[in-house]
Amino acid sequence: MGFSGLSQGGFAVRDYAQVVRENVGDYRGWFSGMVKWAPIFVATLMALSHDPRLQHRHRTWVNAALAYFVSPDDAVPEEECGPYGYLDDNLVSAYVLERIARDVGWRVIEDVWDGETAARVVTRETLDREAELLGHLGQEALQEAGLLDEHGRLLAEGGEAPRPLGLA
Repeated sequence: MGFSGLSQGGFAVRDYAQVVRENVGDYRGWFSGMVKWAPIFVATLMALSHDPRLQHRHRTWVNAALAYFVSPDDAVPEEECGPYGYLDDNLVSAYVLERIARDVGWRVIEDVWDGETAARVVTRETLDREAELLGHLGQEALQEAGLLDEHGRLLAEGGEAPRPLGLA
């Protein structure tokens, strides 16, 4: 169990992406091909949260997605569902990355992405398979993350937000 070089109040702070990587481990259950992206999404969001190329609203979305990852009250809780519970976190992350890419392009995201498959491909697959992966819980996850209001509008921007396929 490695620790990052960060410290807070004299205590070492674990790298959250590493924690997620350990939680996912060698998971071979439902949708394991999608679950494996959770630590990559976390690391990408963490890097983007400090990226000066993003506007304040982008960092707000990134922070909402990161907060959703650590929330014990998300739509598919890891405590109850194990690694399968990262699917809703991945959806929220993919939604945020897609929104950022629409504004600033994929280059910023790909610069910090550390997956063997391009961020654009993983993000699109996650969004395209949302209904299969989560059913009605996808909309709930985006609302609980604070990204959408009850009408499906992006809260940080106003107006209609693009919806992943399958969201009602």
